[in-house]
Amino acid sequence: MASNKLIGSLGMFDKGHFSGLVAGAFTVALWASLPVLRSLASLPPMLVAAVAMICAAALARLFGRLQPNRSGANPKADWHYWLMAVGGLIGALYFYFLALQHGDPAKVTLVTYTWPLGFVLMADRLAGKGLRIRTLLGAAVAFIGLMPLVLSNSTGSSTSWLAYMAGLAAGVSWIAFSLYLRQTGGLSSRGYSTLFLHVGVITLLVHLLFEASVPSATPQDWAVAAMIGVGPYGVAFMAWGYALRHGPSTLLGVMTYLVPVIAASLLVLLGWSSPSYQLLIACAAVLCGALITQASRFRRMKLA
Repeated sequence: MASNKLIGSLGMFDKGHFSGLVAGAFTVALWASLPVLRSLASLPPMLVAAVAMICAAALARLFGRLQPNRSGANPKADWHYWLMAVGGLIGALYFYFLALQHGDPAKVTLVTYTWPLGFVLMADRLAGKGLRIRTLLGAAVAFIGLMPLVLSNSTGSSTSWLAYMAGLAAGVSWIAFSLYLRQTGGLSSRGYSTLFLHVGVITLLVHLLFEASVPSATPQDWAVAAMIGVGPYGVAFMAWGYALRHGPSTLLGVMTYLVPVIAASLLVLLGWSSPSYQLLIACAAVLCGALITQASRFRRMKLA
């Protein structure tokens, strides 16, 4: 009996599932590299966003030409698109980069990337499932675990309340963007290209209107901004779409919560953030919150 269960469990990881998991792990690694890359570019937030999104649009367009029959929808330019997709992505970029400018990158990244817990809450609500106890409990564990980190400025870079509020605003923006993608069932490469181009143009206009010019920008600054568009946004979005189509959704959902943990760990290893027990508690709380929200799915997977 035990051997049959083991064989059944291993059977989940067929070639398709394995490739989906690899794509998911690759996406998580790219997303976790974002705070490091942003710290290497001395450019205003909206200029970084503009360069990144224009590069991501070009990459998505190229990918669409290489695979013209790739599934996915093209966005319909209604108010949902402009508010949730374009506005959500602009807000996610602006507020996250603003948070990184005013706070310790490990701290604000952990706060920002609690957004998957909020997404689960909103998705359940919109699906008519109400507020599930395990979802509320998971969110509570994550946020309670973050409190010592938020309230302590004894280690790492000084982090203001503006940075934490901007991090939360970035998380809310990611929730809006993710809900749009959920409602549309995912975008095609051409759809992503259109979305990224709209975001790139708008963020460039915002930069020209409200941000200071950057006469001292170096080639490295421009190259890093382009890398953000190619990696954490361009390739990562398309790899995540592949992972969702081919990988086991339960494990992929939990992998999303690893983004802030990996990002925070990477920043500590680079010496850009200081290790502390508050940071360790926050990492553990985010993971525990994720596992609590996914507990029933793990049970179903075990019984399958």
